[in-house]
Amino acid sequence: MIYEIEEAKEKILEACHEMQRANLIARTWGNVSARLSDKEFLITPSGKDYNEMTGDDLVKVRIRDEKWEGDLKPSSEKGMHARLYKRKPECGFIIHTHQTNASALSIFREDLKLSEMSDSLVTEEERKLLGDIVPCAVYAMASTVKLAKAVAYQAKLYPECRAILMRFHGAVCMGADEQEAMAVAKALEAVCERLYEKRCGEKILTEEGISFGREWQDGWLIHTRTPYVMEMSRRGKTLQPYLDDMAQIGGLSIPCVGSLPSGKEVRKALKDRNAVLIRGDGALCYAADQEEAEAVALVLEKNCRVANLALKKAQPSVPALSARTERSFYLKKYAKLRHGKEDKE
Repeated sequence: MIYEIEEAKEKILEACHEMQRANLIARTWGNVSARLSDKEFLITPSGKDYNEMTGDDLVKVRIRDEKWEGDLKPSSEKGMHARLYKRKPECGFIIHTHQTNASALSIFREDLKLSEMSDSLVTEEERKLLGDIVPCAVYAMASTVKLAKAVAYQAKLYPECRAILMRFHGAVCMGADEQEAMAVAKALEAVCERLYEKRCGEKILTEEGISFGREWQDGWLIHTRTPYVMEMSRRGKTLQPYLDDMAQIGGLSIPCVGSLPSGKEVRKALKDRNAVLIRGDGALCYAADQEEAEAVALVLEKNCRVANLALKKAQPSVPALSARTERSFYLKKYAKLRHGKEDKE
């Protein structure tokens, strides 16, 4: 589908809010675009709060060379969108998500062969939406040309696919229009939830945890006891980042302390990181303000769910060098721009 500019603005804004409602993203982590012609597309800007975004904030980008119009910067993943529009002329709308269960399945670096799965794992409607296969792109750091090329390569190998997993990162979902792209994203998450449970041999933990927050040390400290954070805290071991957003916002490793630490011990435990596990009692998450601390807690819970699967199946975490680079980039480029509300992607 080719969108007129005003319709594209409307549909992109609607998709951003729907992604939030469907828990396919956290904050601004993800991006949405719509095709305007064979030469251009419209995409969300870099780091703009979806709840404050207007149609005038969206950025027009040229497919051929990724040049854009206006003063606002487009999403840092614009290259991935451009390559997909170039590769798939039938594609009119693209959603890049950080949905939890699809992200968890991405750690295996395996294609999801839906045509070979039983009806208990994928419905006929989901097969029609997703196609016979959901390929998985090799790992590359977020917002890089390497990642864009890796995703485009999978689209070349599997031209009929409508969703592509990105190892340690998330997924990109495509459709002829916004309704199809969103339906693909939701179907992918439903299938991956069933696959997660099958691989773990257990039901996904869904009971709500309790988190307490307060001002602390010129910032905000949260004691979170959400389900998978509790599960990992009971193991009593250092947690590695299994998703690149955990490396970015949380740290290169999350140690586990023996009991709820005192103020001095908290400062020591949180040195060079933004979270620490407490044996059998959840975790502490710290950031410059309440919004950022809540984001740390949210991403930590997601990473702990992925870790639950990864540890059972002996899967690796994000490569150490890449994790350090991701963390450094996040701290330098984004954490220092909180006054402007600039965030990821």
